[in-house]
Amino acid sequence: METCFRLLGKDLKLMKGWMLGSLAVLVAVGLLSVWSAYQKPTGAVSVLMTVLLFTHIFYIPAYLWISLSKEWKGTYVYWLQFPQSGWTLLAVKMGSAVISLCISYAITYAFFFSIGQIEGNSTLLLAQSASLDEFDPRAYISYMKGAYLSVFSLILFMSLSLGFWILLFNISIQAVKRKLQRFSGFTIFVLFTFLFWCWFSFSGTEMYSTLTKWGAFSGDSVWAYLEMYKGEVVFELPLMAVFFFLAGWLLDRKVEV
Repeated sequence: METCFRLLGKDLKLMKGWMLGSLAVLVAVGLLSVWSAYQKPTGAVSVLMTVLLFTHIFYIPAYLWISLSKEWKGTYVYWLQFPQSGWTLLAVKMGSAVISLCISYAITYAFFFSIGQIEGNSTLLLAQSASLDEFDPRAYISYMKGAYLSVFSLILFMSLSLGFWILLFNISIQAVKRKLQRFSGFTIFVLFTFLFWCWFSFSGTEMYSTLTKWGAFSGDSVWAYLEMYKGEVVFELPLMAVFFFLAGWLLDRKVEV
């Protein structure tokens, strides 16, 4: 356990510059958004901050790619010499990505909540200024302020799902780099493009619908509003486990120091 905490500290330290830089940009955008909301509280800024919240779907894959790229450029020898399995090394790296995501999401949501307080009490309506008669910005802001856990759970799930794809993709490149050298990235890119095509083709079949289109989410959660199914989550979890297992196996058996 002590070694795992050392690994976690190493990973967080490795990504400290990137984390602080992204948080600085986030705070700057947040402060500018608060100022804009004070100037013209129509609800538009709250909608834009919602977009910023949902861009966190790409946070974990971006974090993992940058973190692993830093490892391959200089610290991978030290990293791979830890007396831990490849699965442990990758699990800790995934854990550091989740921690960073939580911090970034919390700060973004704090700005959204503050802006929602400003615009939610405004006499101006985004619906009037944008001629969107069926859109009620106050109701939208109120819903998003109360659904923060639901929104976060969806963002975390989707970000993890993409993260495991990126994890396997990045490790696969390193696994064949010694044999394919400069063609390793292109070869794995073509392979994963084909896998994505197969996945999207399969997702449009009746078999996929039978396996996943059951247990529709109900209530006021964002899962329900997006018409998602529990079957999709159940189907995706084993796929994440397979990707993680393959990435750890490749890291142990095929990636050379």
